[in-house]
Amino acid sequence: MSPRTPKAGRPRIPPRPAPEEAGADARERIIRTAYELFTRHGLTAVGIDRIVAEAGVAKTTLYRHFRSKDDLIAEVVERHHQLWLRDWLEPETRKRGATPAAQLLAVFETLDEWFGDQNFQGCLLINSLLEAHDRYGAVRHASIRAIDDVYAFLERLAVEAKTREPARLAQQIHLLVRGAIVAAAQGRPDAVQEASVLARQLIEQALPAQRVEQALPRP
Repeated sequence: MSPRTPKAGRPRIPPRPAPEEAGADARERIIRTAYELFTRHGLTAVGIDRIVAEAGVAKTTLYRHFRSKDDLIAEVVERHHQLWLRDWLEPETRKRGATPAAQLLAVFETLDEWFGDQNFQGCLLINSLLEAHDRYGAVRHASIRAIDDVYAFLERLAVEAKTREPARLAQQIHLLVRGAIVAAAQGRPDAVQEASVLARQLIEQALPAQRVEQALPRP
């Protein structure tokens, strides 16, 4: 895995449209503004008054589109899920590995690039889950569903790689992914390198010995 090289001025990871983009309707401006504010400051610290002020809409307009702040947060989580997993992590991982097993390992190379981005501020999915106070509410439900989809992507790769016990391998890789993200948020972005080493060992153990060399790139 190559060293992280943060670069100023490059597209944010994951790429996303600017909140002030011309032509966005009121609902879209609210979502984009809330997305940026929640990402930078967390869910609890950002109130509705700040969102409507920065989005340039009336409070009644916000509540016409979203019944509550929690409903808005759940929508933002869904948007982040689409941008982070579907539009960024999946395609980036797929193109970095020549085989499904190599793509499983490439997840950590992709995360390493994210951690090196100057705008990295942790994972909105994990943060939303931790800040959700209602265990049966919309925010927790949306966060868990999105996090489960990350696991499902890893399991698809493990199945495609024809590993032994792909569900178990995917769960192990998923734990390493979440641990690397939390470590990066705590100021240890280099921990992804250690996670990658552990992931390689797990993948090698889950593959038939005669297939390891063909399935994985050399370390």
